[in-house]
Amino acid sequence: MSRCLTDSELQAIADNEAQPNDVAHAEQCPRCGDRLAARVRLIARAVDAAGTGDLPPGVRQAARTRLVGASTAGATTLRPVRTVPKWAWAIPLAAAAAIALIVIVLPGVDRRTTVSAAEILGRSRTALAAATDGVEVLTYDLELAGVLADLIPEEQSGRFTVQELVDHDHEGRYRIVKLDGRGQIVGGAADDPLRGTRVRYMRANGRGFLLRFQGAEPTALSLPALKRTALQTLIGIMQASSSQTLQQVPCANDACYRVDIPANGMPAGALVALENAHAIITMAEARIVEFSASGRVAERPFTIDFALRSRELRPASSAQDADFDIAPQPGDVVLQGNASNNPVWDVVARALGAIPDQGSGSSETGTSKSAARERR
Repeated sequence: MSRCLTDSELQAIADNEAQPNDVAHAEQCPRCGDRLAARVRLIARAVDAAGTGDLPPGVRQAARTRLVGASTAGATTLRPVRTVPKWAWAIPLAAAAAIALIVIVLPGVDRRTTVSAAEILGRSRTALAAATDGVEVLTYDLELAGVLADLIPEEQSGRFTVQELVDHDHEGRYRIVKLDGRGQIVGGAADDPLRGTRVRYMRANGRGFLLRFQGAEPTALSLPALKRTALQTLIGIMQASSSQTLQQVPCANDACYRVDIPANGMPAGALVALENAHAIITMAEARIVEFSASGRVAERPFTIDFALRSRELRPASSAQDADFDIAPQPGDVVLQGNASNNPVWDVVARALGAIPDQGSGSSETGTSKSAARERR
């Protein structure tokens, strides 16, 4: 087994109900062995604290009903509830009830406190804002629909793979590109304040346009920062939901929480209103690995789907200048110029400068001749 055991699988070992392969893994893996030992000690403390006295018949029956009929949904399930372990009825009912409160309640990171969906969402918001060193490399799938898709060219609508590099040691240094199914760049942006370069790329009407600017300074909000802010906003709206469900699910080599907000579970009337959403968040680092939401922005419908493929942290010294640039592709139109403090209007001004002067009858103005060239 290449991955570590989930809490559900560890609890099965503690209950003497595990698969032989899981037991063998726990014996060989130091991390899983330590987690199992901590869980066994916690159960032992619960047994000791419960004492040896029996329970009145009414309390006994209530505990038995709770153990057998507990729901497997929501924020109170550690693992799917099966038949009550045989060993549980060999000890006093008081001890069995105490263990049930620990085993059935979904624990927090320290395994001793109950965790709510809102708390998990709050941890993910904190993780999004946490300081990170080095170069972070992300690959994820992204799909936008509705009003969000209406804001971008048709070639960039649908589901795409996004590659994102962020140099956390140098403010505003990043590269983010969107790739179609053939691996072709359909959109992208790269800022490198160390070299004073700013690059924007887009495909429209079947053609690529690369805009390169010199003398650029860090912007107030980079695209990765805007993405994090948008996710934080949507997660915050999910926290305000009146009905949340929380369950533990496996994901890659980690255990994760899945938070679901059902339809009509969020307050209406805001500029951004979610109709339903779900997020999958790692237990160890509270990182969002999957996010899906649909709702309305200014009364117009939208949908967003995000799924993390990989995440890697590299030393800052490994970064190369080419990592924060976008190279033109054959047939692309390349426009060059000097940057200002307004990256949005830089793009607009450069594009307008490349439009031929209709009054001169020339195909290019003097300005655009020096600013535009085409690679064929």
